[in-house]
Amino acid sequence: MRVIVLCILCLFSIASCNQVNRLEPIEPEPVPGKVIEQIKQWYPNAENMVFKPLLEKLVWEVKFDEGADKYSTLADSTKIWETYRFSSENPPSKLLTLVGNSAFKGGTFSANRDQIGTVAPDQRNRLIYNLQGNDYSFNWVLVDNRIAGAAFEETLYWILYEDMSVLPQQTQTYIHADPNIKFVSVEVKISLNYTKSYNVLVSFDKDGVKTYANLLFNEAGDVKWFSRAFNEPDDPNSLPNFDELPDAIQEYIDASPELAGFTTQPVIGMKWMGEYRNAKCYTLRYLNNTTFDFCDLQFDGEGKLVNKTYFIYFQ
Repeated sequence: MRVIVLCILCLFSIASCNQVNRLEPIEPEPVPGKVIEQIKQWYPNAENMVFKPLLEKLVWEVKFDEGADKYSTLADSTKIWETYRFSSENPPSKLLTLVGNSAFKGGTFSANRDQIGTVAPDQRNRLIYNLQGNDYSFNWVLVDNRIAGAAFEETLYWILYEDMSVLPQQTQTYIHADPNIKFVSVEVKISLNYTKSYNVLVSFDKDGVKTYANLLFNEAGDVKWFSRAFNEPDDPNSLPNFDELPDAIQEYIDASPELAGFTTQPVIGMKWMGEYRNAKCYTLRYLNNTTFDFCDLQFDGEGKLVNKTYFIYFQ
């Protein structure tokens, strides 16, 4: 379990680096001069720059050439971060070995990117992994020549804000409607097809203890899922609060060949129905009892998939 926790922490530390603590108004032109300056400051020989807005007037994905190399980075008016250099080489051999020994083997890698700017010998790669006909963003971390994380999902970028103004108005209204919760931060998730979702962290008092919970909103601002904190018991080893999966969820699981041989466990950490403000959602963790790889799945109250993340076990 310690290894699993380290995997999660390491992978999500990638996202936590993309944090913006203040929102600065910038020029109204399609690509503000300040953003271009950030690219030129760090990469003075950058050319053929292509800008794609991720958050309107705030954050851009920038692809550019520098000599024979091609890069992809994120930029705003104040900084640049998370820069990757596209590589024509095959994925690292340690990564191929890890995946080949996992329950998620059999897919194909493409678009290998090496993160630059990290301190050697640390290495981070982001690739596209096609498994069972679906594309995922695969993130792999090597620290001191040891694997420190390997996971994949449909999210391409994670951008952390401590300002509610990036949220759709409908989402802000929903949060303000409950005086018992307090906004903490929001992780804007940009998917492979560039749609957005908003993973909002809130805090509230639960029996005198400050407690944190997540609420996931879609691009339109509708809440689709929330974490267990609102109604989970004090004992983490308690039994799940429902027996049978809704038909829509069971049908999805049955139609997911990559989860063959995976099961849930009889504790709330593996299977839970969240309840909050007359709404329901479902959180499931499917574990492979042979390889110990696992998949976290989140479904809305109607049993529609909201998010899934695959984690590869490593020692």
